[in-house]
Amino acid sequence: MDDSIKASHQQLFSQADALLEEKLTDSKPVIAAWGLMNAGKSYLLNMLTGHFETERFRTNDIRETAQLQAYTSDDFVFLDTPGLDANDADNQQAQQGAKRADVILFVHQPPGELEKIEVDFLRELAASFGSYADQNIILILSKSDAESAEKIDAIEKRILEQCRSDLNFSPRCFTLSGTRFKTGMTQNKQGLVRASHIQELEHYLQRFAGVSAVQRERQLVAVNELIAGMKRAEAEVAQIKSDTKAQLIDGFAAFNLAVKAFRQRMDSHAAALRNIR
Repeated sequence: MDDSIKASHQQLFSQADALLEEKLTDSKPVIAAWGLMNAGKSYLLNMLTGHFETERFRTNDIRETAQLQAYTSDDFVFLDTPGLDANDADNQQAQQGAKRADVILFVHQPPGELEKIEVDFLRELAASFGSYADQNIILILSKSDAESAEKIDAIEKRILEQCRSDLNFSPRCFTLSGTRFKTGMTQNKQGLVRASHIQELEHYLQRFAGVSAVQRERQLVAVNELIAGMKRAEAEVAQIKSDTKAQLIDGFAAFNLAVKAFRQRMDSHAAALRNIR
């Protein structure tokens, strides 16, 4: 059997083992920030966790988050993930973070609509959430202070349209400014805090209490995908068996003919010898 086929089957067994080891718990909901590198994920989590002066999640223009980083608050576990599309290792880490999450904050920064790679990641993510995708995947349009209000409104409409038309789901979207929120909180300027809209997101997040239902839904989706993969693998092995059997029959055809001819000659000679007696 081809090594690539063996590897794909081994991956199926590993996924099955991982699913069997998963246990539903009553732990706090996990909220993961997801998005391309430098979209503003870490900065957003610092604001949501009250780390205005000292960063809990490191931010920089260079790649800072290569591993999952968590912070537990009174209500949630906040999870920072590596930027998508940086490299395969970071993508795998981000995917692992998404699997643990009950809520995803998909962070996109202006200018412009969702990039194709973001749409591709969102498609896979929405499928894994099943019927909870609309509610538990939240789009975050970050750094809204970097563009005019009219342009931010246009970007928001466009990315929501992309989700509806290209991905067939309708998430909630928040346009946020972490800079305004940080300045407002550290300088006690409530107008800036309100203009940041981060408190609106905080209030929205408080609604998530049905953790077990989400986890079960995502596990069910994963189990169904795994069963479909195993059926494909079973059909693949059956085809390989059939092809191998046909090859063996073809390979022995000449040998069988030779044996048959040899047997006929032996019978003929034996008959001739019996006639001599």
